[in-house]
This record gives sequence, structure tokens and C-alpha cells, in this order.
Amino acid sequence: MYLGWIDYGMLILLLGFSVSIGIYQGCFRSKQLTTNEFLIADGRMMILPTAMSLLASLMSAATLLGIPIEIYSYGTMYMYWIFAYFIGTYLTVNLFIPMFRQIGNLSIYAYLEQRFSLTIRIVITLSYMIVTIFYIAVILYGPCLALSQVTGLHIWLTVGSCGIICTLYTSIGGMKAVIWTDVIQTIMMFLGVILSVIIGFYDAGGIKSVFKSAMDGNRIQFSTTTLDPSIRYTVWSVIIGGGLYATAIYSCLQTQAQRYLCVKSIRAAQKVAWINFLMCTMMLFLCASVGCLLYAKYNQCDPLQAKLISKPDQLYPLFIIETLGRFPGLTGLFIASVLSASLSTVSSGINSITTVFLEDIYKRISIGNLMSDEKQASISKILSLFIGFLVVFLAYATSFLGNNIIVIVFQISGSFAAPILGVFLIGFFIPRSILIAFICCLLFQTWVLIGATLTMKSQIGKGGRLPTSVKGCLSSLNITQVIPKNQSSNPLLPLYSISVMWYSFNAIIIIVVISLLGSFIFGSNDPKTIDESLLISWKNVFSCNWKHKKSTNLKTNEVNTIETQTIEQESIL
Repeated sequence: MYLGWIDYGMLILLLGFSVSIGIYQGCFRSKQLTTNEFLIADGRMMILPTAMSLLASLMSAATLLGIPIEIYSYGTMYMYWIFAYFIGTYLTVNLFIPMFRQIGNLSIYAYLEQRFSLTIRIVITLSYMIVTIFYIAVILYGPCLALSQVTGLHIWLTVGSCGIICTLYTSIGGMKAVIWTDVIQTIMMFLGVILSVIIGFYDAGGIKSVFKSAMDGNRIQFSTTTLDPSIRYTVWSVIIGGGLYATAIYSCLQTQAQRYLCVKSIRAAQKVAWINFLMCTMMLFLCASVGCLLYAKYNQCDPLQAKLISKPDQLYPLFIIETLGRFPGLTGLFIASVLSASLSTVSSGINSITTVFLEDIYKRISIGNLMSDEKQASISKILSLFIGFLVVFLAYATSFLGNNIIVIVFQISGSFAAPILGVFLIGFFIPRSILIAFICCLLFQTWVLIGATLTMKSQIGKGGRLPTSVKGCLSSLNITQVIPKNQSSNPLLPLYSISVMWYSFNAIIIIVVISLLGSFIFGSNDPKTIDESLLISWKNVFSCNWKHKKSTNLKTNEVNTIETQTIEQESIL
């Protein structure tokens, strides 16, 4: 099916509106002449828009297209992510937000220099930059591919237009443009999903009929408590592994943590996090409803087995075309909502990468006098342009990935964001060195990720995947799902078959164990030489409020003061 003029009009309206916000914020409302204004909106943003921007940066197109497929294929065990979101939000609010505001730097990784060394700060920053660039390339390419193969949109026209437009409004308007476009894009996301749910329930004969089909197909599940690590979704894997994953994503990535610096105070930042939790929960229920609708519609004719689609991510767009296609403009509205999710994630990533490169690398290793604020703002804009075009270029590399996009996201973030969380936790609670532990953890996670990608294939009945059928297809199909041959000859197969939900847990354990073991063998830092304000008591984990020795609102004059502080630095090499 190809889109009509009204559908194209919806897409052009969305993209044009995004660019106009960037031009307005960068050229008319403000000239974006200071680094503070360009990167954190001067710390004066309101709570609700900032929370909606945080949601938009978290709930990418991978969420909109991926979660319904996980419900369709694995059942409602995914709903335990509500508890994972709560754990991540709780720890972020009580531990990370107060500490980041106390440090008073545009980059959250400045804490690592004060707590450990400049080397640790730069190594973590480089890891974050590399992973985030590839992550947002996946987020940009994946949804565009799914939409192009179902709707007829040219894949590279979609990728190129979205990437270039996103780069333009981010580099012109800075954080204010990112946040206000995120607000519009968040509204589009909710509107598109809600419309598909309402019309889907109506066509399926009501809510009762849909959930009866889901129950008959064993999709309503809440009691999988097995300890088998190869089962993708269990109570333990989602709550424990998912909780650590959510904590890492909410607090230890500059992309999300930068939002906590865009408001005036610690209390405002904490409100941003809790409002985001409520909206994430709402979106999870909506996506779960879509997953049940997909099963109710396709339980007797799985489009993937019937070769109607080539990738799992195309199932939801196919459902939209068959459900909303009879209403002019609604298909375009849904596509606009998916592209909105992609735009918000990419723009947030570009802005945050620019921030950490400028603060953690360029300023820390540059030789000479301090740059003026205007020059820093100019460099930030140029960096944003460069990173944006690099992401569009790297989007091509993701065309070789064949997994469900939400699984790819879990693999990337679980493998590389969780080690950063481990470093922060060691810094908060234990006076130990961390560099060797971080590098070992990163190598192990990379090894497992590559091994799992190259060896593991999806199987019916394996990893918790539920069966589907093609008996109800109109054409006479004789399709059976081929189960791959036994791969037991590979002794590392049990390691590669571990659920992606456990990646974050594995990373934290490796970081903590190697750090403690290394300090036991080689000795540890003298606790007396560590600034006590950089440490956190375990009691604070269970306390709603804890006192700080200082609190920073990141005003312009304060940031300038921080830049000139005499902190003892070490050479990188």
C-alpha cells in the first residue's frame, strides 16, 4: 500500500514544524550565544516539558514498534517492566540527581574525574560517545526500514530527511529546540498509539474479545518464575536485570541525565523523573494493548511466517495500514508518530554527545587559555552538525542487523550502559580504583554480544517464545517454522543464550567483583584522600531525602567558576 497525499501532508507538517521550532529558538527567541543556553537551556526549563522530553528520549521508535512484537511473541511477562521503571526512577531520584546537581558541571562524567581521575572520565566519555552514536543510528534506520517496506516510502529518502532535519534544528536551536520539539513529538506518539488502540478494539469486537483471544493463545502470562537465564522474560530477569538496565539508562547516560540539569533545582529534577515514570507506565500499557490486538488479529495467520512481512518490526505498521488505512490521514499520523519517536531520540543523542565531547574531552585536554562562551557555543553547533551527518552515514551499517529492534536496543544498552552504572556505583559506595574492572567488563560484554548475535537464532518454545499459526491464511500455505539444528557442539552456547535482560546484571557483578579483587591484591585508595562529599552512605538508598554539602543550580556564573577551579589533573598517558 502506498500513502495518499493527506498522509504525506502529515509527514511534511511534522518535519516542517520541527525545523521551524529550531529556527525560532535559535534565531528569533534567542541567539544561543552561550554554552549554558545551548546545552542545558540555562537551567530554566519548566518541569512538564522537560519530563516529556525525557520520555521522548527514552521511548524511541524501538519502543513503539518493538514492545507490541514482544507481547505478541512472548506474552505479557513484559509488563513487569513497570517495576523495573520504578526501581530505575527511585535510584535515580535518590542517588544520582542530587549528586549530579552537587557536582555542578554540564557533563555528568565530571564526577568521575573528581572521584577517580581524568583518565577514567575520558575513557567513560569515549565509551558513551561511541555506543550512543551507533545506538541512535539503529534508532534512525530501523523504523525507517520497517515503514518503507510496508508503505512504499523510499528507505534512504526517509533516513536522510529525518537525519538532516533533526541535525538542523538541534544545531540551530540547541536544548530549547530539542525539548520543545520533543513535547510535540511526545504528543504525536501518544496520539498515534491511542488512535490505533481505540480503532483496533472497535474492529476486533471490543476489549473482552481481544483479551479472550490473548488468553486462549497463552499470551496473558504473569507467573514465569524460572531461574533459567535463557528464558527472555521472567519475574527475576525483568525486575532485577531490567531494574539495573533502567537505572543505567535513566541516570548514567548523558542523553537522559542532561534533562535533570535543565530545570532550576534538585526538587524540580526529581519531579521530572517521577512524571516520566508515570508517562512510561502509560505508554507501556498502551503498547501492551497493541500487542494483544496484534495477536487477536493475526493469531491464525502470522504475517512473518506467511511471508507477508520480512521483519518482526513491520508487523505493527502492517496492522496500522489494514486497520487505519480506510481513514484518510490516519496512516500518515501513525507514521508521523513513529518518526517523532526517532527524531526525539536522535536529537537528544546529538545534543548530549556534543556536551560530553566539549566538556569532558576538548576542554580537558586542550592547551591554552580558556575559550570564551561564544566560541564554545559556536564549537557546539559545529559538533552537532558533524555528529548528525555521521549518524546518517552510520545508519547504513545497521542494515545488516536482522533482530527485532527492541532486542537490538537491549543488547547495546545492556552491554555498554550497565558498565558505566557499575563505575558510578563503585564511586558512590566503595573507595576503590575502577579502570581495569571497567575495561574487563566492556571486553566481556562485547564478546558475549558478538557471540549471541552470530550464533543464536529464534526458536519456537525456546527462550519463552510462544507458537504462532498460519492455518487461517487465505492462500493455501504449507509453512512450518524451521527449528535450527542442535548447536550443542559449541561449548560457549549456554553463555551466548543468556537473555538480554541479564546483560546489565552481569555487567554490574563483573565490575564490582573485579574492582574489589583488584583492590584486595594491589591495594586500594586511602579513604582519607577521597572527598567525602563524593561518597554516599548505603542508608541514602532507602531515604527519600539526604543532605548535601552543596547544591548547584548550574547558573552561568557558577559554570564559569567551575571551569576555573584548580583541580589537580593527571596526564592522559
